[in-house]
Amino acid sequence: MRIDIKSNNKEVTKGMSSIQKQQIPFATMLALNDTAFNLQKVYKVQTKQKFTNATKHTQTGFMVEKAKKNNLTATVFVSKKREDYMKLQVDGGIRTPKNSAIVIANKNNSGGIAKFPSGNINKGAMNKLKRNKKKYFFGVPKGNQGSEGIWERYGRESAGSSAGHRIRQVAKLTKQGKYRAKYPFESIGNGVAFSRSKGFDSAFAKRLRQALKTAK
Repeated sequence: MRIDIKSNNKEVTKGMSSIQKQQIPFATMLALNDTAFNLQKVYKVQTKQKFTNATKHTQTGFMVEKAKKNNLTATVFVSKKREDYMKLQVDGGIRTPKNSAIVIANKNNSGGIAKFPSGNINKGAMNKLKRNKKKYFFGVPKGNQGSEGIWERYGRESAGSSAGHRIRQVAKLTKQGKYRAKYPFESIGNGVAFSRSKGFDSAFAKRLRQALKTAK
């Protein structure tokens, strides 16, 4: 996932002196970088708009490859560590687990379990669940009374027995998760890059004025 902002300013150079024309690559480079960093900020803000409780991991996942005078292209992209996750948010699709299963917390039954703001059970809490075998078990309840997941034993307990125990599923274990597209990466990028007030054209006009003032 990348947005490339390129420049073609041949029309701008008409009527300029050779000295003034020398400022074009420099002004273009600055304008491209201005636009790229502005887009990076907008992408971060939009994660808060498009996702419920967007984590810092998601918010800070947008990187900038700056333009140079000899390469007038600035690129805004999603970091490698977040690419697989964000691709599902941008395009939608099916997620398959890297390990044995995907864990999907049950909102109604997992209130006492520590989770990330996104709603996923965090690593520390998951380790506690695995260690507390008296209270929690992984798999399918006896008699196939429910789907595969993480189950909690709760309720009254008679001395030395499990009488009175009931169970409830605190998380579901599944082999795949379906995602719908919710983060319009491309349209956000194009909206910023081609914005009249804050896009590349506006930034270039500003940077060119500054450069021409210093031209000798």
